[in-house]
Amino acid sequence: MKRSAICIALLAVALGTFFAVVPTRATETAENFIQESIGRGYEILNSTTLSDEERSAQFRSYMLVLTDMRRIALFTLGQYANRASPIETDSFVEAFTDYAVAVYEVRLSKYKAQTLTVVASIDRSADDSVVIANVSDPTNPNTPIIKVALRVRSNANGDPIIIDIQVEGVWLAINQRADFTSYLQQHAGNVPDLTTYLERQARQIRVNGNNAS
Repeated sequence: MKRSAICIALLAVALGTFFAVVPTRATETAENFIQESIGRGYEILNSTTLSDEERSAQFRSYMLVLTDMRRIALFTLGQYANRASPIETDSFVEAFTDYAVAVYEVRLSKYKAQTLTVVASIDRSADDSVVIANVSDPTNPNTPIIKVALRVRSNANGDPIIIDIQVEGVWLAINQRADFTSYLQQHAGNVPDLTTYLERQARQIRVNGNNAS
């Protein structure tokens, strides 16, 4: 699937600059939520007592608690979310959830032996924070630090949830929205076609251990 690499690169640069120059701190609730949540996620990925199947199952269950997958899925559909029937939307959300969890697992597994430390945060509004963290290798201080960012909002119960993750300079949900828009433009806006595509991609990611997006 083609994506606009130039637009994504410019967005990453702009966000990176924004993070670098804004010294404000978000609420401790958002920061503590990220520190504890990602720490627990790493515990699952680093477990030596779980089989691969058990690890993936636990990681999926945990990600469904941390994130609002339906909200993210509808965001990635963009304008096409209003054109799909309720049945088509539900099928897409289910396929997107499997796909997104597989992508997150592969991305985070690349850094599972490392430690995440919250270093800064920005309040975009009372219900919208971006938490910035460093990922580093505690056993090798010479390893380059990787910067990640996580956007935190509240669910219907007022609990914090993650709605997007920036890894390696790319916001995953924003990137997926660009990809999906491109795909739908090439397939007459057919959401069921995209659903089938994501089902195949999720299977391929699990088999190969690679992000096939």
